[in-house]
Amino acid sequence: MSSKKEKSRSENVSESEKTEKKEKKTKEKKTKEKKQKAAKKAFSLERLFSSDRFMLALSFIISFFIWTVMSVNNGETVNYPVTDIPVSMELSEDAVADNLAVISVDGVPIDDFKTTVRVKGNSVTVGSLKPSDIQVYGSNLGNIVTSGSYSVSLMARQLGVKNNYDIVSVNPSDVKIVVDRNITSEFTIEAVSNATSPVGYYMGALSLSQQSVTVTGPEQITSKIAKVTVNVDVDHEIEETMTLTNLPVILLDSDGNEISDSSLSVTPPVVDATIPVLLKKTVPVTLDIVNAPLGFDSSSLITLEPSEIEIAAYANTLDSVDSISAGTLDLSDVAYKMDPIEYRLTMPDGVRNLSNVESAEASFNFDLYVTKSFVIDDFEFKNLADGLTAKSTSNAKVIVRILGERDEVAPLTTSDVSAWVDLSDMKVGTAIVPVNISVDTPLTKSWVYGSYSLTVTVEDENSTSRSSSSQTDTG
Repeated sequence: MSSKKEKSRSENVSESEKTEKKEKKTKEKKTKEKKQKAAKKAFSLERLFSSDRFMLALSFIISFFIWTVMSVNNGETVNYPVTDIPVSMELSEDAVADNLAVISVDGVPIDDFKTTVRVKGNSVTVGSLKPSDIQVYGSNLGNIVTSGSYSVSLMARQLGVKNNYDIVSVNPSDVKIVVDRNITSEFTIEAVSNATSPVGYYMGALSLSQQSVTVTGPEQITSKIAKVTVNVDVDHEIEETMTLTNLPVILLDSDGNEISDSSLSVTPPVVDATIPVLLKKTVPVTLDIVNAPLGFDSSSLITLEPSEIEIAAYANTLDSVDSISAGTLDLSDVAYKMDPIEYRLTMPDGVRNLSNVESAEASFNFDLYVTKSFVIDDFEFKNLADGLTAKSTSNAKVIVRILGERDEVAPLTTSDVSAWVDLSDMKVGTAIVPVNISVDTPLTKSWVYGSYSLTVTVEDENSTSRSSSSQTDTG
């Protein structure tokens, strides 16, 4: 019994020892892990603080933070200028309703006028101020209701959230303003040129890239503009087209004095000028003649007035122009003792008429010419389709007139003249058709003039035969 108790006690001691050993090992393991983590962390911080870049950045951040705190709290006060602040000029409602506005301040357009405001306060605050943080405005504007010049004091006030500073002064503190109505007017530009060209060249009308300008500004100044010009100054004779660029637009009053005021806006302020220069040439005026006999010399009959004109063009164009045609004359339309004919001159593309003559007149000299008439009552029908017959009305005749030089016309007789009709397009029926005239003797200085026609009836050959047969049987 005693032996069993001792054995049991011995087993309990053994289990207790095992548990203690196990807990001891677990505790030692956790302790070892904590030591490893602490060593690793100590190693990372040591490496970070040993970096030159990290230490430099950290030093800068700490220094800036210390400087900022000290600057804000050390009570340092500075006097500081804030520049380029625009000025606000608000007129009364009555003035605005009358289209009045402040045009300029101390001779400068209001949009370009800037002021300087001196402020006093904490150095950090005033050093960060911008023009938009302060408003400069004109005082005592409520009584202005008419155009004119006025003296105005300038004041300033704080804008925005920055307000721990004081406004010391405004520069300038007193200004002179111009109040007027802004109007816009349009003016035609006149070019003043001294350009010349040598003999043999033609200098055309100067052209500008813009024909007019618009001027916007105070009514009292704009109303003085009487003329707008550009000066085209060329110090030598020019032999080819020239373009001058960026010529300033000049505003002149009625006395010819230049108006220069910064409150005026001119659009466009500059223009380009082109001076065309062409070659000159004198060429004859000609008349194209159709239906003329072989060897016909028009100079014995026709005179053109003017017979020649002066033209101008660029060299490559002028080389190809040897004459100017007045038009076309059909000689078959020229009757004895007819009146002159007027033709309008048309210039080829790129050619300028320097003679300023718009038309040419063709007159006729019939001193060497005679006319002779021939009665023709026998007609030849040509090109009639098979199976058709043709006939003219009974007693049909035409009076043919021939005009020409006496020695060629006088010997002609009726037997020399014949008439024929082309019926290639004629169908069965009756129609008026043109008559063609032929002269057996070749004409070189004479021609048939006028037009001729004849009434012709075309019938079917078979029906004509039946009609004739029927008439014979009845008889």
